[in-house]
Amino acid sequence: MTTARHSMVRWGLWCALVVALASPQAAAAKPRVVVLTVEGDARRRLGTQWESAPRAPVPLAPESPKAVTKRPDGPAVRPRAQVAPRPRLEAQSFPDEATTAVSSRDDRTWGMEVDPESHTTTEPFLEVSLDTGSGGTVGDAPARPPLARLTLGGTTTWRNSCARPGVKSCGEYDRLPANERLGDTVSYASSVPYLGIAAELELLPLAHSESLLRGLGLSLGYRRGYSSTNVTLVGDAGQSTTREVVATDSVLTAQALYRYSFGAGESNAPPGYAGLRAGLLTRAFDVDESANSPLAGSHRLFPAVGLEVSVPLLRWVRLEGAGQFFLSPKPGKGLGGGAALDAEVSDYGTSVSSFGWEAELGVGGDLWGPFGYSVRFRRSRFQDTFSGAGTKRGWDEGGVAAETYSSLHWGITASY
Repeated sequence: MTTARHSMVRWGLWCALVVALASPQAAAAKPRVVVLTVEGDARRRLGTQWESAPRAPVPLAPESPKAVTKRPDGPAVRPRAQVAPRPRLEAQSFPDEATTAVSSRDDRTWGMEVDPESHTTTEPFLEVSLDTGSGGTVGDAPARPPLARLTLGGTTTWRNSCARPGVKSCGEYDRLPANERLGDTVSYASSVPYLGIAAELELLPLAHSESLLRGLGLSLGYRRGYSSTNVTLVGDAGQSTTREVVATDSVLTAQALYRYSFGAGESNAPPGYAGLRAGLLTRAFDVDESANSPLAGSHRLFPAVGLEVSVPLLRWVRLEGAGQFFLSPKPGKGLGGGAALDAEVSDYGTSVSSFGWEAELGVGGDLWGPFGYSVRFRRSRFQDTFSGAGTKRGWDEGGVAAETYSSLHWGITASY
């Protein structure tokens, strides 16, 4: 009987050990080898005890009352309640840079897996657009025309003039036989150009608005050149005298603008434009009176109307062209008055009719920030037709006079 009891104890211990090793808690437990103390012949046997990992208490849902069942031959027995297994929580590891963000989380979300994309957004927190000052913006934003542009530079000018009596053009007179070319003539041709300074300001205060008036603007310009010419005077007896004659060439402009802007070339290049301009111009070629020289001057004040266009090819290269028609640019008119201005007409006839034009072509562009460059070639021409008798010899029936200015304009630009 004793032997049977010991056998049952040994088999019970082995069954308990097998059940413990096969349980889910044993798989997640940290093993530790210990010695089990048992009664009887099972003494000195070694076993393995498993210590499960710490588990957080999980509240169980309230159980609904179970129905009571009765055995046919015994008292009523209540069925054993089912105990829900406790969930196993695993500690989450976070990178060092996320320590601050993790510490501020609510305790209810601690240990839960969080999708990193759930806290990100594709919208920029702050978007900045930088204006370069050249009418343009950094990046892919469309460029805008400047509100103002200042051009400072210089001029290199060649001047030619002529006056011939009794004909309709200077070339017609020069083709006449020598015995038919009678009367006083004037010829001036600058073999060496004279230098000068130039400044121009363009204002378009509504250029960035959405109004139809955004193309309206104003252009103000000033140019002044200095000419030094050696004039040879020949007397009646054949003696000659050479004198240096100093003259100034001054131009003032004040015109209204209207420009229609369009995009062309590179996307970040300033927009091109086509427009109209109209206003007043004055041009004066003043000769030093103290030199007592036959070199004649001229003074003109007149309205003008014209077209202009600018086509950008690259940010630093754009083609520019313009043309103007001068309305009755008669000589003898200027900002001042006097006998010298009246003599510009009375020397050649009693009345005069005049016309003129101007054309220019050049390149420009932006170099760095708001600064750029501009190089243009400009040609201006005036032609005067006189009628009636003038005070000069041979001008009994009037004649013709012409002036031509060919100039190179170069400078730097600053835009805002």
